[in-house]
Amino acid sequence: MKALSYIALLLTLSLTSCTEVIDIDLPTAEPHLVVEGNLDFNKIGATDTVFIRLSLTTDYFNLEIPPVNNAVVRISDKQGNQFLLNELGQTGRYYSTEIAKPTEGDTFKLQIEYDNDLYEATETYTSSPEILEIAQKREKYFDTDYYVIRVYYQDIPRPNQNLNYYYLHYQYEKKAPQPRVLSNEYAKGNRMESLYIIDEDAVPGEKVEIELAQISRNYHDFAMSFFDAIGNGGGPFQVPSGQIIGNVKNQTTPKKEALGYFRVIEKQTATHTIYEQPKA
Repeated sequence: MKALSYIALLLTLSLTSCTEVIDIDLPTAEPHLVVEGNLDFNKIGATDTVFIRLSLTTDYFNLEIPPVNNAVVRISDKQGNQFLLNELGQTGRYYSTEIAKPTEGDTFKLQIEYDNDLYEATETYTSSPEILEIAQKREKYFDTDYYVIRVYYQDIPRPNQNLNYYYLHYQYEKKAPQPRVLSNEYAKGNRMESLYIIDEDAVPGEKVEIELAQISRNYHDFAMSFFDAIGNGGGPFQVPSGQIIGNVKNQTTPKKEALGYFRVIEKQTATHTIYEQPKA
């Protein structure tokens, strides 16, 4: 257990003040490997620069995320080709520029050798629909005017009534990114819409970067758990926020689980420039 000491609130009572030191026991845990395995391919080009980021879990109040250095990181495709990823400095980010863009249904395996353990994950590539339209409108919510961005894309239904799952990522230059996931449960085969509401202090001329990708059911479920953990306070890979188990498995020491996910997606991107509109 880790003790945190802090000075209690200064209280004034009958012209007398007191200062109390309180010890709070906070849980710690053995560090676990965290994998941000984003094998993201763009629609244009034969190859892309892809990154795998490795770090370790931290104590709850530790704001520094320790990177994992000097790991051996490999990605293999279904043809048996293996690609060794290089670390960018001492950042814990491992990259390759040699992996060819896949076709629908191609499977990739990620292997990580670190601290005498072998970790593996497998994921299948799914192509993504194009962004058909981006619309902007001023709308009023709770007596406040907002710029509202709507992104439209076409859902292509799967055989056997299986659902499609989508990942969208919005980055407005003045705000934290807003990722989200959704399914086509109520819009199979239809034109789908995603809504992004910008704060009232949005300025015409500023830009919103948009990403769209079709994803697997497993990644959808993982992302939902990830977002829930962030929404409940703290970082998702800090103690004691609860473990979010993805598809990366420790083959050497199964009880020493890895956190994070290895995804393989086709990423559609677009940029929207905010333009002036009258208030609603």
